Amino acid sequence: MRRLEFAPDPKDMEVTDITSGHFVFRPRAGKAVSLTDLRRAVTKAGYEIEGTRIEVSGLLTPDGQLRDPDTGQAFHLEGEQRLRELQSKAAADGRTTVEGVWKAKDREQIISLDAPQTQEKRP
Repeated sequence: MRRLEFAPDPKDMEVTDITSGHFVFRPRAGKAVSLTDLRRAVTKAGYEIEGTRIEVSGLLTPDGQLRDPDTGQAFHLEGEQRLRELQSKAAADGRTTVEGVWKAKDREQIISLDAPQTQEKRP
């Protein structure tokens, strides 16, 4: 992981379940992320990625993307109904935060949007 430009210092990664190897991390500020590169690094280290989730704050574009203003990186957003809701609720300047399943197709980063939160927040 250390060779990835966006990877944080190992001390900044939080292991959430030691038996399953689940962990979370915040990428280095100002660095674009790549699920393809992350998968390659994890596989090369002898591990597998079971699933990935991502939370991104940025500017919602009219064409259904979220652009990180620090890196310029664009994330394609999937989930038509949820996207419409985000577009109607985004700040006047288009700023919003999204969370969902992180996928990649070729070099495109994709976020499959979560359903709106109910009264109970996910763990």
